Amino acid sequence: MAFRIVVGYDGSDGAKAALDEAIDLARRLSAKVLLTYAYGGPRTYTGESLAPRGTLEELGETLLDDARALGERLLGEALTRSGDGVSIEPVLVDDGPAQGLLTVARQQRAQMIVVGTHGESPIGAMVLGSTAYKLVHSTTKPVLVVPAARRRRKAVRPA
Repeated sequence: MAFRIVVGYDGSDGAKAALDEAIDLARRLSAKVLLTYAYGGPRTYTGESLAPRGTLEELGETLLDDARALGERLLGEALTRSGDGVSIEPVLVDDGPAQGLLTVARQQRAQMIVVGTHGESPIGAMVLGSTAYKLVHSTTKPVLVVPAARRRRKAVRPA
């Protein structure tokens, strides 16, 4: 079985840095990259709502359709960045970011998960619940967390 690396991708600078690192790793390990965009999220509504339930469900489906389309576009753009000799498979998953990446990693029997950060503080990440924080505390698989600043440093590094 080939080594598989799940990469969380949302088009942010952190996600681009994570993809760059994953491609470098995949090249060295002859691994396959599973470029993953999670477009779903919570499906429950809490508290009282003034809108009828059918209206909320319709709005939710419209938002999911829009998120799915955005994911397809982002993954398509990211595939143009792939390195020579690296196998990259786009994966859309209808779930929240952390749970979606965990699901793909489990289903595809991936050996590693790579995600970028948006530069939040450790306390902010813990309180607000960053994807990287959730992943590190929810899996036994190695999780590589790549700061967005890594991509900027790499871009200015001399050849």
